[in-house]
Amino acid sequence: MINRLALTSASRFRSRLQFDEAPTGPEFFFAQTFSGYQLEGRVLANSAGETSTPKVLAIHGARSDYSRLNAILYPLQALGIASLSFNLSGHNPSADIALENTSLTHNLQEALQFAGHLGAELRTVIGHSLGGALALKVAQAHRASVRRIVLFCPALYPEAAWQQPFGQPFKRAISVPYGFLDSPSLDFLSTFEGEVLLVIGEYDGLQASTFGGVAGTSVGTQQMGARAIYSAIPHEVIEAIEKSLAPRQFRRIVLPGCDHAVSTWLRENPPHAVELANEIARFINAGNRLQTS
Repeated sequence: MINRLALTSASRFRSRLQFDEAPTGPEFFFAQTFSGYQLEGRVLANSAGETSTPKVLAIHGARSDYSRLNAILYPLQALGIASLSFNLSGHNPSADIALENTSLTHNLQEALQFAGHLGAELRTVIGHSLGGALALKVAQAHRASVRRIVLFCPALYPEAAWQQPFGQPFKRAISVPYGFLDSPSLDFLSTFEGEVLLVIGEYDGLQASTFGGVAGTSVGTQQMGARAIYSAIPHEVIEAIEKSLAPRQFRRIVLPGCDHAVSTWLRENPPHAVELANEIARFINAGNRLQTS
């Protein structure tokens, strides 16, 4: 289905991307039209000139764009894992939409439209932070084909947050202690037939009560010795995701010395990035073999 798109070899938004780095293989771009704006999609192909439909969809987090995922998608590309990533409205300047003029629901509609280009070929969904919450929703919508979910420091949001515009209304909705426990994504995971790989920093997903905060909420930024760490994900979110899955369906990888800024950590630790990519590639390929057997 990807080869039906008007793919180009150059990004229209290159100068606006957070990272401008050479991929490990060929890359292609296309414009996806929404009501009054366009977003860019990027295909990292797995061989020279190959534009067949990828089996992996990757979703970036808040205050970022698809180039933030380069630190893991490029090593995966070098291992033969093709992917489709894309920009979400509001979180970067590529769509010229202010953050307060969009919402999680709009971002989900965008993600689903990009996922639609992969159709039944979609086997794996990858998401970081806010993109993790979206990844779970996309996997649910494509549960007939998705067998692997890779979550990097994933967010999980209460249902009330999805309709709120980003900014203070959204922040209030996600600040309710344990509010995320009403997320239908947990019900989806309890019936999911595939497997989930969680990648999280050692200093993310910390318990708020340990730092004098309220249980069921985020620790936020804390000083640990001479270092400030950012633990954006409530400990109970990680606990709820794990409890929704059978032990055989769940695996956790902890990145030592890393907080919520996984991309930064991977860029600063290239050997670890390659090692992690190898683990993820094995995880993804195992799911692909199951699908075709």
